[in-house]
Amino acid sequence: MAKATKTITQAMQYPSRYAAWFTTTQALFNTVASFYFEVITAHEQVLLLSSHKALHALETLTHATEENPDPVMPLDAIAPQVPALFRRAAIHAALGSAHAFETSLQKWRARKEKAALKKKRFTEHPPVPPRTWNRSPTFYKGQWKGRTASSILLKLWTGARWIWVNVRLLSRDLPNGYEPGSPSLVRHGSHWRLHTPVEKTFTSPGKVAVQLAHAQTRICAIDLNLDHHLAVCTIQTADGSTVATTFLSGGKRVNGRRKWLLGRIARNRRKTGILAENEPDNVALWRKSVMWMSRWHT
Repeated sequence: MAKATKTITQAMQYPSRYAAWFTTTQALFNTVASFYFEVITAHEQVLLLSSHKALHALETLTHATEENPDPVMPLDAIAPQVPALFRRAAIHAALGSAHAFETSLQKWRARKEKAALKKKRFTEHPPVPPRTWNRSPTFYKGQWKGRTASSILLKLWTGARWIWVNVRLLSRDLPNGYEPGSPSLVRHGSHWRLHTPVEKTFTSPGKVAVQLAHAQTRICAIDLNLDHHLAVCTIQTADGSTVATTFLSGGKRVNGRRKWLLGRIARNRRKTGILAENEPDNVALWRKSVMWMSRWHT
């Protein structure tokens, strides 16, 4: 079985006072996520646990219960009245950032060790933890309810208390056949939209050898980077016989533009006469060259 995932973005219609509550909810979410990132930094062994066990360990360290009345780093000290589902969404956001930071740090250390073994100068700065947090709050089921094709109820923090608000959804409904995930409240300029990941499970196509065993199978072969054409597309049968061919024009324009960019890079290199090892040159021109080719080949 295979899975296909995409995100559905829906515009919302809401009273102007809701925008302030969206902002305070996002601010609280980032405050809690930042707090848990600090907790993870102080207890790095948490990153070695599975997601479920890490969640339990972090809640034990921060959340007071009858069995655990005195947590090591109480969350209530900075953010009281945080619902459990809101807290857990922030914990998972902090865990994701912590894992990403740890991965980047390990890769940086590996590059540094490699340079040291080769006795090369290493000038790359190490990655740093997030200095600011601007995550979009995720609403687990229980933080939202009553979702229809045109509306949804969200639980928001006003700055003083938690309230349920009803917002109208203006864009397309979630597609049929997809399982919706937890929606997120995302700011787009001065407006807020609802982002919902959806997932669909389907049967994986057979292996290539199995598909080519059927005489009715058709293959589309595409040849890129030609001089006079952007691409040549050919429809073939399983045995390699050509059924149809079409030519996509524009190759001269793409190659001409890329040649012009490469010429500028060559002229710039002649001016300096020196290329520093392991340091990129003409970064902007190389980026334009790659973007120009990608623009036509995607």
